[in-house]
Amino acid sequence: MIKHLSLHFLKSILAGLAIGLGGFLYILMVHYINGEVGKILGSLLFSIGLFLVCTFYLSLYTGKIGLIYEKKQDKEYYISLPIILIGNTIGAVSLGFLCYFIFKNTDIMKTVGATCLSRTTLASFSDYLSCIVKSTLCGFCVYVAIKLFSLDRLKPLGILSLVFFVFLFVYCGFQHCIANMFYFGFGNSYDKNAFINLMLVIIFNSIGPLIGVLLFKLLSKLKGSK
Repeated sequence: MIKHLSLHFLKSILAGLAIGLGGFLYILMVHYINGEVGKILGSLLFSIGLFLVCTFYLSLYTGKIGLIYEKKQDKEYYISLPIILIGNTIGAVSLGFLCYFIFKNTDIMKTVGATCLSRTTLASFSDYLSCIVKSTLCGFCVYVAIKLFSLDRLKPLGILSLVFFVFLFVYCGFQHCIANMFYFGFGNSYDKNAFINLMLVIIFNSIGPLIGVLLFKLLSKLKGSK
């Protein structure tokens, strides 16, 4: 078990780095290409992060948590989840801090700061509700993206499905806990609101996949009744 958990930990750090890479590409596009074009390109390029995770079988918390709703997992699986989350955090935050030290005296920090502010503004009930809804929907999108990719692995339909659902959650501003860890590291903006944001996003990223599981079960029943 220790060997498997150690492997999960290593793969989870790499997964955190991959999602951080996606976040970095998003920031670059939004910063250097003004308007909707930059946001669209950034949202598309963000999918590279999840594509790397799926292609190399890396351990991403938001990709693993949904499986507990599909069927009962063994004890090792449940133990691995917090270890994966810690590894994802190390990978994403480390890349974020590295980017901060490289770019801290450049104009790109304004874009990073705006991205962080959009996630740490928690001044009213509507802000909290928005964070909860966006986090839940992100969890749903990640689950569906990985599920469809696994059903048609490395084939055009599987890749397009993954890119579409990642594009959807990034473009719509849905919140992904590992991506937020990267943004906060890049913006060097860890404070009380950042901590609250991460706790909420982790919780509701974990609940979101349940919607996807129920949807796939419903579709399976409808298909079986024909």
